[in-house]
Amino acid sequence: MRRMSAGASDEVAAAEVEIDRLFELVRARYGDRLSAEQLAEVRLGVAGIVEAVQALRRVRLGNADEPAQPFAAFRATS
Repeated sequence: MRRMSAGASDEVAAAEVEIDRLFELVRARYGDRLSAEQLAEVRLGVAGIVEAVQALRRVRLGNADEPAQPFAAFRATS
């Protein structure tokens, strides 16, 4: 079995808290219209979103970082 570092376990715990909070918001707002099976699917969707957000949060950008494709204004030829 693989052991997680303290930072990784903290990240997993924070993700679980975030998943729970976001899912509770959805359940409070739409829970009366969704079946238990649909709520389970929503929770999986929320977990996927939180996972993607965590990956984005791990990317550190500096002030000088630019998009991969630099902007170039279109100039019509005449």
